[in-house]
Amino acid sequence: MKISQIEIFLQICQCGSIAEAARKLNKSRTTVSAALSAFEDDLGVQLLERSGNKVQPTDIGEAINNDCERLLMIAGDIQNKCSQHLGGVESTLRIARDDTLPELLWRQLVQQMSERFPNTSISIYVAPPPELEQMVQQNIVDVAYSLLPGDHRVSRVNHHELGQVRMMSVACKAHPLSRLRKVSSSDLERYTEIALAYVDDESLKAATPRSSNFIALPFYEHLRDAVLDGAGWSYVPALLINDHLREGTITVLKHSKAMNWQPYGEIVDSKTQRGAVISWLSDQLETYLLEANR
Repeated sequence: MKISQIEIFLQICQCGSIAEAARKLNKSRTTVSAALSAFEDDLGVQLLERSGNKVQPTDIGEAINNDCERLLMIAGDIQNKCSQHLGGVESTLRIARDDTLPELLWRQLVQQMSERFPNTSISIYVAPPPELEQMVQQNIVDVAYSLLPGDHRVSRVNHHELGQVRMMSVACKAHPLSRLRKVSSSDLERYTEIALAYVDDESLKAATPRSSNFIALPFYEHLRDAVLDGAGWSYVPALLINDHLREGTITVLKHSKAMNWQPYGEIVDSKTQRGAVISWLSDQLETYLLEANR
């Protein structure tokens, strides 16, 4: 059974004529007729009844029509995936990311990836930055995008910086820290901090809280929302709070280290061959960070 025979059979069924099918397939009538006969011989059944210039499926021809359609679709998928592989495009890709960058950006990127790489199966998982290196090292994901740690804590993992993200220590407008003309480190320690939570091999932890009194949550969006609710002060990406800063509902604390820049980038295993999808996605994120920081 050949894919070309299946294609010819389906085209004849659709056209109801061998001559018309030959014309649409850009083949001679003799070639199409011979292929159909060979297909019937291989299966040992008559698939079409001929009446003059018209043909129609037999009962068994009608019964296998949908199966032949599926086979043709599967064959096309196989050819596309092999073509993708030869062209350096991943057939499957597992991505992990933090929520440093706005959710709207990721929604747009997912849509663009589905259009640009329609034959690539893509899974995306969101996790706090401290968990992502381990996920790459343990081959849970192929690539991760997040704020990059200050040092390599995990072996065989490479960091590729794509840009910088401004981080800010903030509180809601009504918080006592927002009313101080100058905030000291002891002031920060006095009030509840909304810190980032993550899971390591041992337990659930808070990522480097500066206050002994803290509430740890897993995502920066959660930290921002807790600040808006007045639950405490926090250290969050400016890209997630710019609208609130303009509105005045969130204020930057008047502390000497209230603002700084942290690198954001791609985390991959040192043995990973970066395909077309990873390269494209990293390029889009790099462009976004360049534009956002102007």
